[in-house]
Amino acid sequence: PNIDTVVDMSCATGLFTRRFVQKYPRVFGCDYSDSMLTEARRQSSSSSSGSTNQKLTWIRCDVGQLPMQSHSVPALHAGAAMHCWPELVQGLSEIYRVLQPSGRYFATTFLSSYFGRLQQAGGTSNQVSTQAFQYFGSVEELRDLCVAGGFARHLVDIEVLGNACVVIRCEKEA
Repeated sequence: PNIDTVVDMSCATGLFTRRFVQKYPRVFGCDYSDSMLTEARRQSSSSSSGSTNQKLTWIRCDVGQLPMQSHSVPALHAGAAMHCWPELVQGLSEIYRVLQPSGRYFATTFLSSYFGRLQQAGGTSNQVSTQAFQYFGSVEELRDLCVAGGFARHLVDIEVLGNACVVIRCEKEA
């Protein structure tokens, strides 16, 4: 499909958002955190030309209640974000709702073994487990969440890089 707009959900400081602006005509950087969006705006204004700002819109929103019309977005990205969402199925359902037919959802996250390794590396026993993260035990668990959000199982592709980094690619049925 022709991708003329990309939504970067849970964009944080906008690292990927700024990269998308270089390639796509229209980009929305979305995050729940005002402070993240403030930093994203600051970094964007210090690193971009005036024409870039016309292509980019920052929006404070919750992934569980996206302020976009149904079937309006050709591509949505969520980099290292899903494990931070409090209501995963609601967020994935909203992503599915706003995607156009044949629209694409791309995400990265981590399997729970990653957080265990972080704990061991830091020498702390409880620090990571007290954080507000979702823990994904397997690729099948992630696939089931995407399907529960509306994606057809055969259009969900999940790849594990290394031991625990996960790349998710979903396509909405045409």
